Amino acid sequence: MQALSNWSPRQTLKTLSARKKELFWVWIAYQSIKGLITTSLIWVPLILLWLKH
Repeated sequence: MQALSNWSPRQTLKTLSARKKELFWVWIAYQSIKGLITTSLIWVPLILLWLKH
């Protein structure tokens, strides 16, 4: 609970602003992994089902 009492929106924005480049690459990695999972678990089976039909 100590961490919540020290929380400040202004400080959070400063931290995010200072780490923009790093967070951008984390976001890119997340989107790539999400896209790979979506492709392999949804689109590939759908295409295979469509081709067998």
